[in-house]
Amino acid sequence: MMLRMCTDHGYFRGEDCPVCGEEGKFLMSSYELESLGRILAGILRHFPEKFGLDMDEEGFVDIYKMVSAIKRKRGDRMRWLRPTHIIGLVETDPKGRYQVDSNHVRATYGHSIELSMSLPTDNIPERLYYPSDPGEVDQLLKNGLHPVDRTMVHLSKTWNDAYEAGIHREGPDPVIIRIDAEGAQNNGIIIQRAGKTVFTVEEIPSDFLSLSDEVDIELSRKEMMERGIDLDEKVPEKEKETSDPDEPSDDDDLDVEEGDLTDKDADLLEDDETDEDLEFEDDDITDDDLDIEEDGSDK
Repeated sequence: MMLRMCTDHGYFRGEDCPVCGEEGKFLMSSYELESLGRILAGILRHFPEKFGLDMDEEGFVDIYKMVSAIKRKRGDRMRWLRPTHIIGLVETDPKGRYQVDSNHVRATYGHSIELSMSLPTDNIPERLYYPSDPGEVDQLLKNGLHPVDRTMVHLSKTWNDAYEAGIHREGPDPVIIRIDAEGAQNNGIIIQRAGKTVFTVEEIPSDFLSLSDEVDIELSRKEMMERGIDLDEKVPEKEKETSDPDEPSDDDDLDVEEGDLTDKDADLLEDDETDEDLEFEDDDITDDDLDIEEDGSDK
């Protein structure tokens, strides 16, 4: 879905402004939007240093310096990039994964690097959810939730949000754990709002965990209807069409120097998809990504 800008109503994704119906100014194709999204995820969540960028303790990076760094790495292929493209991506992101503040941008969740982020702690739902592999659910219910390959535990707003994240991460039949978020907060556990449907926490003790039930599913269905999502018509994740095989590969979009992208880096970017961050298939990043060759884009 392409990115455009309406003079009266700002950035939007699609053919026409959802408010006035005007076509607006073209900014990025769907492919360019996805490519920039992949780069942003890598820089803001995992390896800003690979682009020569400094990140403060809150996770913010200077947008103007980021644009220069990306253009330096990508050369002519992203000579069109301007700060407005990054701001437009952030403001139209359906999950609310990024934040812009005073010419700086950050990812609000999904980090593998240690930060001291301050995020809102108000308006936390009474219940939150977490997907588990069926073989690990008993252990989680006994020992609680702790970070695995991220610095924080990521919780979902509804049963459906957790289920979709679990399909990517755990397989076709994840077991959904319910978190007593209200009880956890009343006991001093800080839960933060990191996105529109994602919440982060350092850990959740087992006292606040239980298996979800039909009530959770019904509450989730009502929430999805309020979002305008018809679950009966929704295409299962495993049946979604993949990208056009004739379109250039997104594997080049990180474009770091040879040897810069390690096995861990590739795994982190694949794991980002469990949060539905870029909506790519699991095999989009392959072992070939670890052998990216310099193509003169730094010249």
